[in-house]
Amino acid sequence: MAEEPENLILKMLREIRAKQEEHDGRFDKHDAQFRELRKAMEDWQETTSTGVGFAAHAHLRTQPMEKEIEELKRRVAQLERAH
Repeated sequence: MAEEPENLILKMLREIRAKQEEHDGRFDKHDAQFRELRKAMEDWQETTSTGVGFAAHAHLRTQPMEKEIEELKRRVAQLERAH
């Protein structure tokens, strides 16, 4: 008995399965890259918000001193005009 011809549907299904396995590997790689990017963005956000927080805090602390310095300058100028 002669050998049967290869089933074309099975051949196509094998090709599809092979391509899916290739895609699975790519998706795993992309998932890992997205996780790294997400982590980097979260770190950047934390660093930025901390930096802005420090700057805002420093501004709030120096604001009263700046007002006091301006008041002292005004008083010195007033005294100098009086003499």
